[in-house]
Amino acid sequence: MKYTVLSLEQECYPKALQQISNPPQNLYALGNLSLLSSNSILAIVGSRDCTEYGRNQAFRFAKELSQNHYTIISGLAIGIDSSTHIGALQGEGNTIAVLGSGFSHIYPEENIWLFHQILQKGGCILSEYPPDTEVSMKNFPKRNRIISGIAHGVLVVEAGFRSGSTITARQARDLQKNIFCLPSNITSKNSMGTHILIRQGAELVFSPSQIIEKMKSIPTTSPPTPFIPENYQAVYHLLLSGPLSINQIAKSLSLNLPQLQSLLTMMELDGFVEQLPGNEFKRK
Repeated sequence: MKYTVLSLEQECYPKALQQISNPPQNLYALGNLSLLSSNSILAIVGSRDCTEYGRNQAFRFAKELSQNHYTIISGLAIGIDSSTHIGALQGEGNTIAVLGSGFSHIYPEENIWLFHQILQKGGCILSEYPPDTEVSMKNFPKRNRIISGIAHGVLVVEAGFRSGSTITARQARDLQKNIFCLPSNITSKNSMGTHILIRQGAELVFSPSQIIEKMKSIPTTSPPTPFIPENYQAVYHLLLSGPLSINQIAKSLSLNLPQLQSLLTMMELDGFVEQLPGNEFKRK
């Protein structure tokens, strides 16, 4: 399997991805690398455990948007991701898949056929991991920053509370990119994340034409004040004075260590803190 390694310093490395706070030092790429320089890349992400409604809408939006010359990027997972890639291919358009493992260890295995179909149809596959890297669940949340970094906008179709899809959307929002969400059944566990994003300012959409109209021009504005989730604020403001150890943070905020460790993990994934040697943390 012939692949290309794109290093951070190379001219062919995706320019948008160079702008994020922690870009991969190397990207391993298969297929059509010219897609990475497209100025109309849209991410469509959502739940693995999606409903039939979610699958149908992801397919519909991806197909119509690809027919309108958008390159669709997603994560090759089951559920919304799979329907997204299939919809883009059905629309005779372009799609990019970002993996959380090496090319020799496609996950999930039931999407190996889709991996090959994307390449056969002129798409592109990316990973920050060397081809022989085996599947590890801890690597999958990290690939979200690649999806949000490359995309010019993100559409979320069914996402649970504190899911990987909502993390992707928040990362994109921090980069001042357009966030779109589809409404869904308020009693469904897969609606909580999307409805919270809408409440926080994501644009509610019913049709692909709304996305096309919105993304015709991206306004140039001064950077907004960063949105800090309420449950992050105490730790975030405490770190204003400089790095602190996890024990110092726990003592200052009267939090138990397991609770604090879980919170810091989520804050690191969301890009609010960075872990340093010695189990210390600082603001990003």
